[in-house]
Amino acid sequence: MMKSCPSIPPRVARGCVLKIASLLFSPFVIGHSSFGADAVPESFLQQHCIACHGEKKQKGELRLDTLSRDFSDAMVAGRWADVLEKINAKEMPPEEEMQPSAQERARFVEQVAGALKQGEAARLAKREPVSLRKLTREEFARTIESLLGVQYVAADPGGLTEDADWNGFERIGSMLTIAPSHVEKHLAIARAVLAEALPEKQPEPMKFRRAGYEMIGGPADWKRVQDQGTADRVRVQIWPNWLNRRGGPTRLAADGLYRVRLQVSGLPVAGGEAPHLVVYEPDLDRVLFEKDVTAPEENPEVIEFTTHLTAGNHMVMLQNTASGPSFNHYSTRAGGTYGAYFTIRDNGRAPWQNKLTDENDKPLWPFLLVDWIEWEGPLQSEAQRVAEKDFIPADFTDRAQVSAALSRFVERAFRRPARGDDLDRLMKIYDSEIAATVKFDAEQAALKPPAKRGAPPQASTANASAAFKTAMAAVLCSKDFLYLVEGAPERKDGRLDAWELASRLSYFLWSTMPDDTLSAAARDGSLLRPEVLRAQFTRMMADDKARRFSEDFPRSWLQLRKLGMFPPDKKLYPDYSKPLEVCMARETTSFFREVLERNLTLREFLNSDWTMLNSTLARYYGVAGVEGDEFRRVSLRPEHHRGGLLTQAAILSLTSDGTRHRPVHRGKWVVEAMLGKPVPPPPGNVNAIEPTPPDQPKATLRQKLDAHKNDASCAACHRKIDPLGLAFDHYDAIGRWRTEETMSDGSGDNPKVNASGELPDGRKFAGQDEFKKLLLADLDTFNAALAEKLAMFALRRTMTYDDRAPLAAITAKSKATDYKLSTLIEALVMSELFQQR
Repeated sequence: MMKSCPSIPPRVARGCVLKIASLLFSPFVIGHSSFGADAVPESFLQQHCIACHGEKKQKGELRLDTLSRDFSDAMVAGRWADVLEKINAKEMPPEEEMQPSAQERARFVEQVAGALKQGEAARLAKREPVSLRKLTREEFARTIESLLGVQYVAADPGGLTEDADWNGFERIGSMLTIAPSHVEKHLAIARAVLAEALPEKQPEPMKFRRAGYEMIGGPADWKRVQDQGTADRVRVQIWPNWLNRRGGPTRLAADGLYRVRLQVSGLPVAGGEAPHLVVYEPDLDRVLFEKDVTAPEENPEVIEFTTHLTAGNHMVMLQNTASGPSFNHYSTRAGGTYGAYFTIRDNGRAPWQNKLTDENDKPLWPFLLVDWIEWEGPLQSEAQRVAEKDFIPADFTDRAQVSAALSRFVERAFRRPARGDDLDRLMKIYDSEIAATVKFDAEQAALKPPAKRGAPPQASTANASAAFKTAMAAVLCSKDFLYLVEGAPERKDGRLDAWELASRLSYFLWSTMPDDTLSAAARDGSLLRPEVLRAQFTRMMADDKARRFSEDFPRSWLQLRKLGMFPPDKKLYPDYSKPLEVCMARETTSFFREVLERNLTLREFLNSDWTMLNSTLARYYGVAGVEGDEFRRVSLRPEHHRGGLLTQAAILSLTSDGTRHRPVHRGKWVVEAMLGKPVPPPPGNVNAIEPTPPDQPKATLRQKLDAHKNDASCAACHRKIDPLGLAFDHYDAIGRWRTEETMSDGSGDNPKVNASGELPDGRKFAGQDEFKKLLLADLDTFNAALAEKLAMFALRRTMTYDDRAPLAAITAKSKATDYKLSTLIEALVMSELFQQR
């Protein structure tokens, strides 16, 4: 018999919110210590550095005379480590300045390196006993689904705010916080997901079907086609850039997961674009599903997907977002009658109407045809059934059963065993809720005439079950659920325990909580053994949930969230569309997944003779023989001008601004993402690039940028950054190959593209292919950069000087196994760095 758990009643008082807030914001110990040493050779700085990095001038926004000498500060140590690296590499002082002797340089390096080492020891000695790193909103939603089986959509209106990011990474702990004012929002979310996961009564399932003829016209039209016996032949025709607003039921009775099925086909342009179906809910501003439709009209396909929606009114639109003329009521072939079912060929076409087909009856535009659509739900997931079985006591009034059920729930939600103080706080909430209900009922009874009051109110099963769910909501609002909590005041060694290691591994690879198998290894402590940890890593990488890592990590590392931030100008780039943008991102994440799953080398990221394409992107790249919406591995030829990450349209587009390519932005991206080096901000008051006067020949953006190299405040950085971006000048703002640069200012012919360059160390290249070879020749630099990005993603913090040695050990293992990607990730997981706080 199904056990029920009623919704939390509205009477949850402010006191309950404050109790839950106390669970979320309970204090933790923060240590502090200071370290000071006169460890920097001041005479060296005065003689060789202060002129450019002192009171009067601060090149690169670096001032050394006031830079703290407290090497126990990780940020300070990082700045001095950068100074040390540049002086040791003889990059500073600049060539034109007086150079220190070899002995002076060695003495400076030795003294500062010693200070850095002392600072590292001091920081390790003052390691804070507890670290808190908040889950991102996507991780929160996935954890809710793993725990309760509810697909909470955090980005919907009224949901959680967008997470702050640092250089593309959204999971850096110091960037993510919860304000006390957000507690009530989290409580509302907790109440909603618990009501859906564990309802008082399972909602009645609904099945809804809308035939094609019901998606256009009105009742009179429907009756006419039914009387004619042609209702089953009606197909909804959706033009490019047009939609149908009758894609779903008007109202849903309950929150939940719904299965949607629809039968569609398409009329693609011969050798061109296919219709692109988008199922869209405008009030939520959410795409429920999208796909290129390639099934021919004589053999339609049935598409099936699931989506989570809340109870209430919904308008679901079926859109065809392929490029082409938008439909309007003058566009039909039936004399301009809106809602006509069939094209009457004999009527001809009015002069103002668009043609549908050419003289051979081939479509001129990609049309989408819809035959019918079905909705079914809400569906109960297996995870919901498990949650109901595991977390609901048989008797809500039995405090022992309630405590045992809460203990099980806490272990799963907190990702560690329940402690006595956890259960004490939760049972207090449970008891106070029951007491408040009994008191409220007594006050209400006292208002009645004595003859109608009846027996004194007692705690009922309904009251007790509501109190139990309030305690569960408190768990979902606790810091132990919303944060990854690592360490304890009594632990001094800095190592993760088995439960903390399980969570770190699970959120690294799956972006959600540990499953039962991983939790079992944490519970018996075996996860701390290297062979068990390695076996769990292998198992988890083979799980479908590891696809999340293949999506989430490259989006952070490569800053793919910037794609589409500046939508390309439609007049300049009419070929660009939202479906194409989606395909661009999917190429990059699919490429990463292919390298990972085949355990290919890191060289593939820098240059490859293959990529991942579907028909849309293959057509955009000019690669023949690729059909269908699914991405697959496709071989490339030299004339395709592609290979590796750097020449993928997503990367080339996100480093542009929507109107033109940006060589400096592209160079900065290469330095940060592929070489792992920070780029200082540009100096203030830099003059904008001036347009070419009408009476002068057209000039490339490269030629205009040369003016900045003559500015002393710009020259040093531009010499390092510009060549790395100019190498890709053969690609425009949306990643298309070109041989000349289209310029609107100036006169004469468009200038030819020059993608040659010279690196600061004197190595030259003549285009992107030769530049890629230079990157491959320095594969160790890329290996180190990628290892650091992976460590940031896994540890949810930036790397410091203290991490250099363990990172070097990880990259050495990668090099020893020919730089294989999966091997690099495994080396990170098995490292001391991964297993330390």
